[in-house]
Amino acid sequence: MMKLIFNADDFGLTKGVNLGTLDACLHGVVRSTTLMVGMPAEQHALNLLAQSPPLKVGLHLRFTTGKPLTSGKTLVDPRGDCWSKEYIARYMDFDAMEIADEIEAQICAFQALGIPLSHLDSHHHAHFHPQILPVVKEIASSHQLVVRGVTDSEQVKGGHYAFCNQFYDTAVSIDSLLSVIDQQQGLCDVLEIMCHPAYVDQPLLECSGYTMPRAKELAVLTDPYLLEQLANRDITLCDYAVFS
Repeated sequence: MMKLIFNADDFGLTKGVNLGTLDACLHGVVRSTTLMVGMPAEQHALNLLAQSPPLKVGLHLRFTTGKPLTSGKTLVDPRGDCWSKEYIARYMDFDAMEIADEIEAQICAFQALGIPLSHLDSHHHAHFHPQILPVVKEIASSHQLVVRGVTDSEQVKGGHYAFCNQFYDTAVSIDSLLSVIDQQQGLCDVLEIMCHPAYVDQPLLECSGYTMPRAKELAVLTDPYLLEQLANRDITLCDYAVFS
């Protein structure tokens, strides 16, 4: 029996994202999300958590959005903002200590919110950057935290784990989602599928390049047919507690 994690990214980015994540939990398949600390809708996200007992929360590390929590000079562009996702792909001048300080600061900010920390991942997959990943892995190990996508070729306590980022943009449909799941059955014990459910609000339109497909994601993730099909496949919905 395969276990399936639907993790909703970007919790705390906007109220529309928060409400979409909440509804994808209460009325759909999402049981896990990752929060962006220090973003405009952070408090709104915390207020909603009281309504969603099944929702576990990890930390969505920020290196490509907003401003860092620390003053590391290699972390920011000339305006003092985090590097864009386009620029960071070719940027190789990070200082390892500044990366470590920023990760620890974001973990500390999360812990100060008073909610359990489920796991780590990152906005725009920044933690896979060759200068960031080694630091993330070391810090995650010191905090005994699982990191998205890092253990996909290893045996973990919950069984063999795989990460999927294919449920995105033009590939958002129930048929394509079920196809991905069917391809993974028998190949892994725990499958994580990245998702971004949201009600598209004006702040989201202003801060993100990925907007309208989020509403379609929400519709798919809350469709009763999806829950029915997962049940027919003997798939269990879970969160990162499966690794503990």
